[in-house]
Amino acid sequence: MHASSMKDQVKKPKPGNAKRAVSNKGATRLKQKEALKLSSFTSLIPLWVVQAAFVICLLVSAGWGLQQVRWGWSVEQVEIEGEFRYWQAQDLAKQLLWIKEQNFFSLDVRKVKQELEQLALIKSVQIKKVWPDTLLVKFKEDIPVAVWNNDSLLNPLGEELVLPSSFDQSRLPRLSGPEQMTAQVMRQFQRFQSRLSEVDAAMIRLSMNTIGSWEIELENGWTIRLGRQQLEQRVERLIELLKILPQEKVAVVDLRYGKGAAIKWLPA
Repeated sequence: MHASSMKDQVKKPKPGNAKRAVSNKGATRLKQKEALKLSSFTSLIPLWVVQAAFVICLLVSAGWGLQQVRWGWSVEQVEIEGEFRYWQAQDLAKQLLWIKEQNFFSLDVRKVKQELEQLALIKSVQIKKVWPDTLLVKFKEDIPVAVWNNDSLLNPLGEELVLPSSFDQSRLPRLSGPEQMTAQVMRQFQRFQSRLSEVDAAMIRLSMNTIGSWEIELENGWTIRLGRQQLEQRVERLIELLKILPQEKVAVVDLRYGKGAAIKWLPA
């Protein structure tokens, strides 16, 4: 009786439970890991650390920028623009060789302008920096039209200009007079030359003495004495004489007379 009761108590597995037991013995199914979120990482960093790192980056960038401004970006090129009469581009460039050693940012363009305007026959200068390494120089030359008292030049306004040692004076007329009379002498030269050009005559010399008396030397060799008065009428008389006199035989024409002229002839 007891043995049979023990057999009755042992339960046989059901067919369904057997299948589950077999399937559980196979490979386990992997679960996909969740991606690490940046927000969850940064939430672990204190705010003051982020702010400090940002400030340090700004300071480093600013320091690098200042260092470049102070030591970097040197001037590598100089471009020169203008109408060249006396000066040539290579000659002006030689005056600016020192600029190529300068920093692009710290270079004082006013200093460059002042130095160039002190050169002979330079009327005005404009300086401009062109990023990243070029200095642009635009200039205008003064136009000399006459030699003044053998030691300087005059522009069309009668302003004195420095006479460079290398300047070719041979093609310019020579004007002379009291030092304070440059503008007046230039104006009179322009009036006389305008009238004489009507008969293809040209002046090579005009002088005014201390008492205001004028004398002209023409390209044909004539010396003309005009005096101090009635200058326009006397120039008109000179033009008439240029039309009728044999130019190769006249030495001096003295027009300091009311209506006539005294002629000095060259030796036969």
